[in-house]
Amino acid sequence: MPTEAELRREYGVSRHTIRQAFQDLVAEGLVYRVPGRGTFVTDLSRRGRYLRSIGTLEELMAWTGTEIEVLHAPATRMDAKAAGRLGLPSDEVSVLDVRRLYEGVPFVVTRIYLAIEVGDRLKDEALPLLEGSETVLGTLERLVLPFPIAGVSQDITAAFAPPELSTLIDCQPGEPILYVERIYFDTANNPVELAISHYNPRRYSYHLELRRKLP
Repeated sequence: MPTEAELRREYGVSRHTIRQAFQDLVAEGLVYRVPGRGTFVTDLSRRGRYLRSIGTLEELMAWTGTEIEVLHAPATRMDAKAAGRLGLPSDEVSVLDVRRLYEGVPFVVTRIYLAIEVGDRLKDEALPLLEGSETVLGTLERLVLPFPIAGVSQDITAAFAPPELSTLIDCQPGEPILYVERIYFDTANNPVELAISHYNPRRYSYHLELRRKLP
């Protein structure tokens, strides 16, 4: 890549701006720097991997540059564990399955659990409007939920690809994958959505940026 001095002259920006831009690119895995030699582009994008850099809840709820595919519309099921995590009065939950694609290639399948009334409204009113980089949660917040989303609890671990899901993200059954559970809460502290995702790690990279609050 061009040097910092070359970029400063070309774009008329400060040294600090150029260095910050390079630091962000390095953090996202898009470039790497070799002292005394320069900055080089990685092959991350050429490998077809979707890189997701997250620093806010809004970024976590966004899937810029991807497409959504609804595999199964919301349906009522009995699931005591999911219902308990959502704080529901019965074991009935509304369940739907979606898949994300980057450049036409699937990289994650997610099972979403909702309260029955929320799932019914999603199916009747909001599901037809779900397309492109939109998310189920973003659609619910915009059209259905009485309160906005305020927080999320997230657990990330490694797991083996379940046989029934492996083909959906082009993995072999039993292959190590990334397993993520998220529970989203609204401003009234009510659990709104439980999302359980299985990612193909060859096609997805998760970057988390934490910022310290200074006095």
